[in-house]
Amino acid sequence: MLVTLNYKKNEVLTIKLSTGEEIVARFSAFDTQNTIDVIKPTVLTLNPQTGQIMLIPWIMSIDVKSSDPVKIKQSQIVAIAKPNKQVSGMYMQGTSGIAMPDSMDEAACNSLL
Repeated sequence: MLVTLNYKKNEVLTIKLSTGEEIVARFSAFDTQNTIDVIKPTVLTLNPQTGQIMLIPWIMSIDVKSSDPVKIKQSQIVAIAKPNKQVSGMYMQGTSGIAMPDSMDEAACNSLL
């Protein structure tokens, strides 16, 4: 049985599946059919040309611009966690086009307040 925690709608989560896949997606909801709904699920992979981590769509045939939820059976989930800031920022920039400030930009902004 999966213990459901109180995640906020649109919060970026990392979901580890029993297949070994690690999905990064925005949380939508836990529903009564024992599934978790996520938006714009992606997987981490390595760029073969640069060797850097990148995110690609988890399901290649879905509309990547759509905000329709994708259902994942809770019985297939091994773990759910919040990703680190770098992965979360990469996800937000890749799925929404919004660049998250890095720590230097954040410090510069805070100094103006």
